[in-house]
Amino acid sequence: MTTTPNAAVGRRSVLRMMAAAAAVPALVSTGTAAVAAAAPRAGTRAGHTFVSRPDLNPPQVEISTPAAGVEPGHVLLTPAGANKLNAEAAAPRADFQPGALIMDDLGQPVWFSQPAEGVIADMKVQQYQGKPVLTWWEGAIHIPPGFGEGRFVVLDENYERIATVSPANGLQGDMHEFVLTPQGTALLIIYSEVRADTTPVGGAPDAKVLEGVIQEIDIATGDLLFEWRSLEHVTLDESFYPVPKDPEEWFDYIHLNAVCEDGDALLVSARCTHAVYRIDRATGEVNWRLNGKKSDFKMGPDAPFAWQHDCRRLSDGTISLFDNAAAAPGRGKSRALTLGVDETARTANVVRSHESPEGLLAPNQGNTQVLANGHLFVGWGGEPYFTEFDENGAVLFHGKFVDSITSYRAFRSAWVGRPLDAPAVAGQPGDDVTSVYASWNGATEVAAWRVLTGPDEANLTPVHDAPRVGFETRVDVPGAAAFVGVQALDAEGAVLGSSPAVAVG
Repeated sequence: MTTTPNAAVGRRSVLRMMAAAAAVPALVSTGTAAVAAAAPRAGTRAGHTFVSRPDLNPPQVEISTPAAGVEPGHVLLTPAGANKLNAEAAAPRADFQPGALIMDDLGQPVWFSQPAEGVIADMKVQQYQGKPVLTWWEGAIHIPPGFGEGRFVVLDENYERIATVSPANGLQGDMHEFVLTPQGTALLIIYSEVRADTTPVGGAPDAKVLEGVIQEIDIATGDLLFEWRSLEHVTLDESFYPVPKDPEEWFDYIHLNAVCEDGDALLVSARCTHAVYRIDRATGEVNWRLNGKKSDFKMGPDAPFAWQHDCRRLSDGTISLFDNAAAAPGRGKSRALTLGVDETARTANVVRSHESPEGLLAPNQGNTQVLANGHLFVGWGGEPYFTEFDENGAVLFHGKFVDSITSYRAFRSAWVGRPLDAPAVAGQPGDDVTSVYASWNGATEVAAWRVLTGPDEANLTPVHDAPRVGFETRVDVPGAAAFVGVQALDAEGAVLGSSPAVAVG
């Protein structure tokens, strides 16, 4: 298509359009055209629908506490089925699609991707080869008891897969954890079925036990650098998980769900023993246990936790985690928890503890992310909520999926996405106007849209510039156009990408 320059568009005009869009997000009139965010259509309460991208149907969210003073960045979620991650979560639904979702603080999608097969979980921003990347796990999930078999994916800023990581020794990767290290390696969790004698804990002599395995894999070569197996270090009697009477049912005695570097050691969270383990990276020996039946620490007032997720060692030496609390003594609410751990005195005390505004009790999943400014971003796991707290515990941002949809974890992270595909456009005729719908899945730097119209696809002329409003922006331009196209503009007015020309209607 051919275009002619629009001299009116520059940095100041684009910034003015952005300010107008932010002030009136539902509808912006710019004199010669009307601009609006695409609205959900009837019958799609749980999911968005878009004219320019009818193939995308990400779930909707409700923001009950609008963002104020939050850490800059996007929100990353992996929406799945009702109240649990399972194989059914990947099945098509009439109202929304499961997948990977990046959204803004208004709850509008920025990027959405469906899995090729199975389920996506644990999408987050990490560093690989000195650059920010998106990572996630994809595969199938066994419910009950709740573990995955799949692989791990690394995507660059163009949303291109630059690495795929699988466990060594023929094992399958579990969805609970995928951590990239500065050394170019990946820490991951595996659930391995073994036959074991469970009679000492009331089970059968030859029962199916799920052993927790941690591997460190060199991402470039796929080589196994380290492996730790739980049954060599954590006995069955540490578990709080009920022992199945049927030896063919899985005894998920430990249920590993988080691992992170801690100097020359690893910190590991085990949900079913209510404990965090510090593991010597050279020998595999357990240096100490925090909480649980064999805790090496005296737990201070309100410090005990239960069925927890997502342990992290913080820069100040404290340890954060998500306390599901479903069976903790005297607790009926989940919380984001930070503990001060004195490894000399062997004491652990509460430093921070934040519950959700609703007082949620999350039966599973969940995470506590400590942001650079001291805020906490919390995903409430088995409940469809996410929250950002300031350093004093005040709620700065709070929202939820509109339907019974959950995300294993939720993160806030800075992310710049530059998709390689072209912007999408669609045109619909109206009474003396043409409605133009523009979107560009994953492009984070679009500030405005330039609308082009013409008699055929080879001869389009710019007719209007409008601010970007939401994932899909509708611009109503006067007259009946035969063909339309759009150009995505950044905050300086430069063209980031151009759509193909499409016929109206």
